[in-house]
Order: sequence, then C-alpha cells, then structure tokens
Amino acid sequence: MTSPAAVADTTGIPPLGRDRRVHAWILSGAVSEAGDVAWYVGLAWSAAQVASPAGAGLVMGIGALPRALILLFGGALADRLDARRTMIAANLGRIVVLVAAALVLAAAGVSMALLLTVAILFGAVDALYNPASGTLPRRMVRSDDLVRLAATRQLANRLAVFVGAPLGGLLVAQGGLAMVMVADAISFGVIAVALAFVVRPRFPRPAPSRHSIRRDLSAGFGYLRRDRIAWTLVIAFFGLNLCVGPVLAVGLVQRVHLDGWGSAALGWFQACSGISAAVGVVVALRWKPRLPARAGLLLLILQAAGCVMIGLVPRAGVFVAMAMIGFTAGLASAFLSGAFQQTIEPAFLGRTSSIVSLSDEGLMPIAMTGFGALISLTDVAVACALLGTAFAGLMVWSASRLKG
Repeated sequence: MTSPAAVADTTGIPPLGRDRRVHAWILSGAVSEAGDVAWYVGLAWSAAQVASPAGAGLVMGIGALPRALILLFGGALADRLDARRTMIAANLGRIVVLVAAALVLAAAGVSMALLLTVAILFGAVDALYNPASGTLPRRMVRSDDLVRLAATRQLANRLAVFVGAPLGGLLVAQGGLAMVMVADAISFGVIAVALAFVVRPRFPRPAPSRHSIRRDLSAGFGYLRRDRIAWTLVIAFFGLNLCVGPVLAVGLVQRVHLDGWGSAALGWFQACSGISAAVGVVVALRWKPRLPARAGLLLLILQAAGCVMIGLVPRAGVFVAMAMIGFTAGLASAFLSGAFQQTIEPAFLGRTSSIVSLSDEGLMPIAMTGFGALISLTDVAVACALLGTAFAGLMVWSASRLKG
C-alpha cells in the first residue's frame, strides 16, 4: 500500500536531518513528555501523602478508565478533524485544567478529590490527543523517512523520561504539587505554540467522512477485516503490549521478591532495560531493512526469549534478559511504528491507532491480573515460560504473513 508521501510532490522537503519543522515538533514533544513525567511523579507523591496505598493506586490508575472509554471515539474524531488543531485544543485544555487545579490547591490544599479530578480529565484529553497525534507523521515527512522519524521521536521521549523523573522529584520537594503543575502547564504551552506557529503538515489529509461516528467506527473495524497486513500489525501490537507488560510489571517483581534480591536490584534491572532501549533506538536510526515490519517482528522473538529468561536464569542472567528486552524494544518499536504509518490507509490511521492503544488502556489490567493468577497456580518460571513462548509464536505467525 502506498502512502500519500510516496505519491505526492515531495519537492522542497528537506532531508529529515535538516528538517527544522519536524525538529521543532520532536523537541516540543520531548519537552511536553518531560513535563508529563514530572507531573506523574508529583501526582504519585501527593497521592501517597493524602491517601492510603489503595487510594494512591486509584489516583494513579483512574486516568486509564476515561482513556479506555473514549479512545475509539477519539480515533474516529482523529480521522474526521484536523489533527494539528485537535492537538492544540487538547494542550490548551490541559493548561486550563492545571490552572484551575492550582487555584483550588491554593485555596483548599491537596485533596483526594482534586487529584482524582485532574487524573480523570487528563485521561479524557489523552484519548482525544493521542489518536490525533498518531495521524500527523504521515502528513509531515516522506514515506521513506517514517521509520527514522519514529526512532528519533522515541529517542527524544526516552531522554525526556530521564530528565522528567528527577525533575518532578526536585520540583515537588521544593515547591510542592503547585510547582509541578506550573512546570507541566509550561510544557504543554511549549508544544501548543510549536504546533500553532511552526509545525505545518505538508500533505493533505484524506477527505473526512460525512457519516455518523458510529458508522465510522464500524468502517474502521471493517477496514481491518479487509486488509490482511493492517490486521496482522494490529494483532502483533496487541501481543507485544499484553505479553511483555505483565512479565515486566508482575513476573520480574515477583522474581526479585521471591529470590530476596531487594528493591535496588529491581531498579538496576529497569535501568539496564532503559539504557539498552536507547541503544536500540540509535541503531534503528542507522539500519534500514527492506521490510521494517517483518524485521521488527522477528527481533521481538529475542524479546520473547528474554521474557522466558526472567523466570529461569540467575541474577546476572536477568540483566542479560533485560538488556535483550530493552534493546529489541527500542529497535523493533521504531521499525514497527514507522511501518504502521507506511502501511495503514491514511483515512483509517486515527481509528486503527486507537484500537492498538486500547490493548494498553483497556486490556492491560486484565492481562496483569491473569498473569498474576497464572503465577499463583504455577510459579514465576512456568508463567514466564508460557507467556514468552506464546509471544514468540505470535511473532513468528505475524512475520510469516508479511513475507514478500
């Protein structure tokens, strides 16, 4: 399937390395990501101060509910409305929420009700913003540059996480939640200004549907039924999200706890994975496989092997497993994200992106709970081996359907 970037006139579009318009988008997005990470650190700390552990967990998880409920609607809107304007409006909405919350905070202090309200509103805005954002890369760069763009954005966002987490801790320690709110609002302002005055899509968006939202959603699922490659990529993303997440969030933690390695070991394991992922992204910027989607899926077989290793190997081997998982995550996700942009019919990008995101927002809690139950019925080694093997099988099946 051919992207509009491949058939439209690309005369005058600079190479990605010299594309200042795209650089501004990537940089402002990284600033926004750092502000978000700082906000979640401040939110978690504040929730721990005013609520029980269960209440703090509710505050941190409640935003997933509106995201899951509104995501498909947001995907349909992304295919109907101008993505850039939707993103600007969403960021301005986030700023309004933070300013209002800061005023309430100044008048009444931190409360459980305030934290829950902000988390819910942010979750709802995310459900509109994220699908719109997913339609923009296709309209910004040539088709051949989509993989490199995905890798560059991922690298910038990973660096933003490294900056945002300690920044959030510093800000909440110095000025409390209000200072974190100010920082996050500024970060949203940065990307809103960039989108308003610098970022301009180069390729036209498909003509919007004149049907109802409900009919558009039905058409989105119908598109996946018709397009074998698109359906395969969506299933592969579902498997990636729902297999690796439980192993890292539940299996690894249980392994560390049961073997008595201590919480510091868990932090070092996660750091190893994060650094390896950044290395994988850098490699993705240089490596250009002929079939990036198939290359990404085959690389994820190594990630599946790392998932199996987490439950079986000694402590040193877990570091190797986490390095494998991180490196392949950084490399494969860049390939798959770029290939997804190249493959999906432009008119269905928003809806298809929202369907993929639903695996994280709607199905991940079920996957986590089910994997925990599997560990209780067997043990960590067996559970990791079963899920890792299923993941590898799914990637082999998916890659076999993308030959050619």
